[in-house]
Amino acid sequence: MTIMFAKRARTSIIAIASLLLVAGCQPSDDAGGAGQLSGGEGLPEQVAIPLPDLELVKLDKTPVSLNAYVGRPVVLNLWATWCPPCRREMPVLEQAQNEFPDVAFVLVNQGESAEQAQAFLKSEDLNFTDVLLDTSSETMRTLKTGGLPTTFFFDAEGRLVDLHLGEITMPQLKDKLSRYF
Repeated sequence: MTIMFAKRARTSIIAIASLLLVAGCQPSDDAGGAGQLSGGEGLPEQVAIPLPDLELVKLDKTPVSLNAYVGRPVVLNLWATWCPPCRREMPVLEQAQNEFPDVAFVLVNQGESAEQAQAFLKSEDLNFTDVLLDTSSETMRTLKTGGLPTTFFFDAEGRLVDLHLGEITMPQLKDKLSRYF
């Protein structure tokens, strides 16, 4: 009887962990604090890291450096077309790009081709100013994130001020934008 209970408990734990991974490991946080590392006040000054100096390419294969965005606030979103939470948050990011023209919304596709990214954006009728490709997922490694979507917030000096793990909602995004930019 004890062995059966232990097997059921282990199976339940594995099933729950699998569901969390499939769902993007997104904690539910109605207060908008997902991903904050310092109790809701952004990142401590000693933790703030710079916008990575990475060379990526635009959808038209034009090379671009992430450092080219320094000088204005940056919302850097890491995503992929196969990721359901990434797909769901795209309209939120598009709306925010239109509502906050002084902020650079930079969407960096992880591990996919230009054709895959373009096909998805076209099928969803999404129009973004800055969609970049990172076919080797170097941005994820450099920023030490293991899940998608992840949204990073960099100030105009290129310093990381906050991040959000998992799907971001419009209230959460607006809260972070008003707090930092």
